[in-house]
Amino acid sequence: MGKIYVVQGFFEMDGRLVTDKPILHGMEQLARVRGEMLAGQRDGVLVYAQCADADRGEYSEPVILAEYGRVPHPERQSLCHVA
Repeated sequence: MGKIYVVQGFFEMDGRLVTDKPILHGMEQLARVRGEMLAGQRDGVLVYAQCADADRGEYSEPVILAEYGRVPHPERQSLCHVA
């Protein structure tokens, strides 16, 4: 199982936070830098790490590395993805 680093941007639409397509990185520092850069362009950005085995569909609980702006609380707000 490998570790991935995800940069997830959010923008507000009709009063809801909507997700951008996630950006995947293989290195933590690159994900953190990308998250900082994206923070000026989005209403919110979440950077997290997660162990993943995509072939088996197995993923660990995400570990939050950084938050910028408005990000949803996963237990209180469902997210919708806009392609």
